[in-house]
Amino acid sequence: MSPAGRAAMVAYTVLTFAATAAAPAAAANPITISNGLFTNSAALAWSSAPTTTMADRTVTRTTTGVPGLVVSGPTGSVFHQTLGVSRYQFIGTRNHVLILESSTGGGPGTRAVSLVDFTTTPPTERPILTVLAASAAVSPPGIQFSAGTGDAFFVFAPTGTTVAGLGIYRSDNGTILCPGPPPLTPTGQLFGEATATQTPDAGKAKISEIGQ
Repeated sequence: MSPAGRAAMVAYTVLTFAATAAAPAAAANPITISNGLFTNSAALAWSSAPTTTMADRTVTRTTTGVPGLVVSGPTGSVFHQTLGVSRYQFIGTRNHVLILESSTGGGPGTRAVSLVDFTTTPPTERPILTVLAASAAVSPPGIQFSAGTGDAFFVFAPTGTTVAGLGIYRSDNGTILCPGPPPLTPTGQLFGEATATQTPDAGKAKISEIGQ
């Protein structure tokens, strides 16, 4: 791929993984971000399955009483209440869990993405983005993750007229690593990309558009 085919939408940003006052308690935990474009696969569809287990993590849908998703893992479980339609997906070899909550009906509705943070006991659901989509026909938010462990993920949400909510986040605790631009109308395909070391205190990532 030639450099001319890749237009950076935001400049490189240095990712500092050391804990800060505003970060979750486990922000200093080391993560591994492999070099290259993030994984962008049709297999990363949001799941509506009643239950799915990946290694030490399980998502189970409850339909009696208060409907929702019970997400269980190494530090316990957390309940996500379904207000419209709840779906989920696992990313990377560490099986990080993301949840998508969408409004029902055919008209405009909200899409909200959250991350299950297993660095706390019990786990904590961390909000990542919320956007308003013009109709139910608009594609759901897209997720791409860094190769291998998936310790970083890129998220973006079509609204029907633009793409909004762009950003790259840590997959363990939801800390923002690379804020994206304001809502935009891309002319090519969006990708997350990383150049990182295997240490907890250095690395770079960016959001790019691959030209047509």
